[in-house]
Amino acid sequence: MMARPARFRLARFPWRRLLTAALAAVAIFLYWSHVTERGQRDLVRSSVAGDSSVSTARHGFGASVGFADPRRLDEHFDKHGPEFGHISKQDYLRQAQLLRDAKAGGPILEAVRRDGVITRYDQQTGAFIAFNPNGVIRTFFKPNDGERYWRRQAERGE
Repeated sequence: MMARPARFRLARFPWRRLLTAALAAVAIFLYWSHVTERGQRDLVRSSVAGDSSVSTARHGFGASVGFADPRRLDEHFDKHGPEFGHISKQDYLRQAQLLRDAKAGGPILEAVRRDGVITRYDQQTGAFIAFNPNGVIRTFFKPNDGERYWRRQAERGE
């Protein structure tokens, strides 16, 4: 049996590298698409044991409702923006709106306080948000003690 010429074996090799690189690029694209859209997809609603968070809040206030005014957004972004990494003020606002508008359940814990303020905590990202029934965001940050902070806030009633 005759051995294949060396040039034939080498001619197929670049195609394997190209195919591997293309598959890696597709995998990276799919991963980053999933990560960036995680906050946008609907989450399965479930209740949290011992929680009075039957969701009475409307969902989907959208991008038109944010903090009460630009000054409050500036103050909160200056204070809490670095907790979310190197993001812009618009990204900070968008992340707050995504958590506010997501369906409660699964990793998103929700409680409605006696004063009507809705509080949420995302167990995956560690983000906490408090907003009024009309969707206006009161605060958005990552508390040091995470879920315990959310539980204390849920009991609060001003």
